[in-house]
Amino acid sequence: MRKIVVWLLMACFLTTFTFGCVSDATITEKCAKNDSIEFQGEEPVDKLYRANDYIAKHADTVNGKYRMSYHVMPQIGWCNDPNGFCFFGGKTHLFYQYNPYSASWDTMHWGHVSSYDMVKWKYEPVALAPDCVYDEKGCFSGSAIVKDNEMYLMYTGVDAKNRQLQCLAVSKDGLKFEKVARNPVINEKMLGTGITSSDFRDPYVFKRGEYYYCLIGTKTNGFGNIALYRSKTLLGWEFVGNLINNSDPAAPNYYRLNGVYECPSFAEIDNRQILICSPQFLPQNGTEFQNIHSVIYMVGELDCANGRFVYDRFREIDGGFDFYAAQTTLLPDGRTVMTAWLQMWDRTLPTQADGWAGAMILPRELSYKNGRLYQSPVREIEKYRKNRVEAKNLALTENGVIVDGIKGDCVELDVEIEVKTAAKTGVKVFKGDLHETLIYYDAASETVVLDRSRSGVRINGAEAVKRFRSVAVKPENGKIRFRIFLDNTSCEVFVNGGYATLTANVYADKTDEGICFFAENGSATLFRAIKYDIIV
Repeated sequence: MRKIVVWLLMACFLTTFTFGCVSDATITEKCAKNDSIEFQGEEPVDKLYRANDYIAKHADTVNGKYRMSYHVMPQIGWCNDPNGFCFFGGKTHLFYQYNPYSASWDTMHWGHVSSYDMVKWKYEPVALAPDCVYDEKGCFSGSAIVKDNEMYLMYTGVDAKNRQLQCLAVSKDGLKFEKVARNPVINEKMLGTGITSSDFRDPYVFKRGEYYYCLIGTKTNGFGNIALYRSKTLLGWEFVGNLINNSDPAAPNYYRLNGVYECPSFAEIDNRQILICSPQFLPQNGTEFQNIHSVIYMVGELDCANGRFVYDRFREIDGGFDFYAAQTTLLPDGRTVMTAWLQMWDRTLPTQADGWAGAMILPRELSYKNGRLYQSPVREIEKYRKNRVEAKNLALTENGVIVDGIKGDCVELDVEIEVKTAAKTGVKVFKGDLHETLIYYDAASETVVLDRSRSGVRINGAEAVKRFRSVAVKPENGKIRFRIFLDNTSCEVFVNGGYATLTANVYADKTDEGICFFAENGSATLFRAIKYDIIV
């Protein structure tokens, strides 16, 4: 969640366990205009109904030029952070920050999609609308958890005074949600020392032992942190502590973040405890943190008793241009899967002119090995492969090698290159007469580079380096491997089996479907290249 300032004191009250909003003037009356109703002249309008009605009437006005085929996008309007990523009722649910009325950030709703395979998604009705006094300026980012066969959404509501408070909504069927009467379940009177309600957002809820825990992005005494809360019921919460202990300048993990550790998420992967979050304004460190806003992971130990996360260092999850607000969920088969916003703040957005903006990455399976987090596209994508083409053992040249049948803008590429003496070697995608996007290994810097300086529509941002992103990677047994997913305007690159990833939006011409392999200033061999069309 983003671009919001302070929090809300509430107007909803719990008696036993009923649902609905109650005004702060009385505990017996409904919230009038703040309970799902706004007044337009004489006619009251339900805000949730209004949002869904607007989508139904206007979704077909969106220009489809840059739309993708196997990535989640809003039907119309704006989307950002993924929220409420969970498995419920036999399928995966994904919610997201949503403004259906404009392709720009504004008062947030929760959009909703569901899927049986995390590739082919179904649009569901909008789940949350800003319709109570405690969230009238927006239902902002949060998470989901299943309890007693019901799905609970925990989110940040923002009131008229810009106070950020944590709220709950519950559903028996995963489609219709009721906000609990006790909202906000965490209010400004429950803040830890040094935390203000102006930076207190993005709750991530999970269970360990007898307690439910909630991570909340904050600032503590003016510096970024993550607050830990706990509850036995999801309704009554208590502050435990601040996870990021950055008070000792001599400690190896010391850093005073000037922004907020937004969108925290916690997972246990291959017997490792991993904290994921999206810190603002990290200074660039080598190839890491080239964007103004980053996504990092820390491997350590969560001390639930004292509210601390003890870790050695943090690493960037994705080294590309467009990756933010990552969130994980645990599937019934034991896989931990991650999604993220396939976009970045403080950038120009070419699709806004077409009536929509924002998308989500192809979900990724996470594993921990060789001392780091590995990422792989969800295996379900493989059932959508068509038209396999393979090439082997081709000498690469500076002018590039084109293979018959290897082309397209909605494809999966699996490429292995023997680097040999080449200074640079890799693949060009989205290639046409005027445009191309380069993915290559640079031997001098021992990095993999994603270059969109000639990709198509120019994207401008506030960061210092605008055209290139790179990650530090070395060849394995003399080879570099790229697994690349293209989807009309997106490019996701998995390097050396998921050791590193780079994600970017690319706005090329529709005819820019060429793919070629190249080497510069030395020799390299295309050991193997496999292309599949992805047809969903």
